[in-house]
This record gives sequence, structure tokens and C-alpha cells, in this order.
Amino acid sequence: MNWLSAYWKPIALAFFLLALTTGSYVKGMHASDAKWQLKWTERDKADALALAQLESAARTEEQRKQGEIDAISTDAQNKIDAAHSDAAVAASTADSLHKQADKLAARLTERERACKSSAAGAGQATTSGSTVLAELFRRADERATKLAAIADQSRVRGLACESSYAALSAKK
Repeated sequence: MNWLSAYWKPIALAFFLLALTTGSYVKGMHASDAKWQLKWTERDKADALALAQLESAARTEEQRKQGEIDAISTDAQNKIDAAHSDAAVAASTADSLHKQADKLAARLTERERACKSSAAGAGQATTSGSTVLAELFRRADERATKLAAIADQSRVRGLACESSYAALSAKK
């Protein structure tokens, strides 16, 4: 142990310098880590803020589009209701015309029967052209009314669809 007592001061100084250097290195690493951690935290905050702004803008755009779709849907429903109302008025008018046509056909049938009764046997059934035409007119009018209602609804729905597409595809 002779050599240890002779060299203990330089060995202690070497350990002291090693401990001092290691401590300085560790302190520098912690400072550097803290600096980078602060930068990463700031970056994460900026990313979160940007994401929140994007989500808010997307939500606002979605609400705008939904508002336009709701307005278009309401307008289309109002037009469909108006078309139904017009169809009801037309049906009422057509019904009145049908009744008048039936009365006219009945009169014509009675006249034809009166004219034909002298020529044909009494009790023999005859079908007059006016009756056939009146029935044909009634059926054609009913069918035209149904087709007009279908066409009105299809037109209104098509225009609503077109407006919806235009509203959704337009950037505002």
C-alpha cells in the first residue's frame, strides 16, 4: 500500500475531475433535454391549435351546407304541397266536368234510345257512341291527372336535387 499513500492525491484529484466533468455533462444534457422538450411542447400546442381551427372550419362549412340543404328541402316540400293543392283543385274541376259529361252522355243516350226504340225492339240493349266517348274521356282525364301529379313531383324533386348538388359543390 505504499504506492497508494504516495499517489492518493493525484488519484483523488483525477476522481474529483472525473466527477466534475460527469456532473457538468449530465447537467448540460438535462438543460438540452429541457430546451428540446420546451420546443416539442410548443410544436404540439401549435399542431393542436391548427387542428382545432381546421375542425372548426370544417364544422362551420358542414353547418352552412346543412342549412342550405334544409332550406332547399323546405322549399321543395312547399312546392310539392302547392302542387298537391293544385292537383286537388284540378281533380275537383275534373270531377265536376265528369259529372257534366255523364249528364250529357245520359241525355244523348236517352235521345238515341228514343230514336232507336221505334226501329229496334223495346228492351234491346244498345251501346251509344256518346257513352263510350264519355267513358273514354273520363279515363283519359283521370290518367292525365295522375301523370301530371307524378310529373310535378318529379320536377320539384329534380330541381331540389340539382339545387342541393350545386349548393354542396360550390365553395364559399
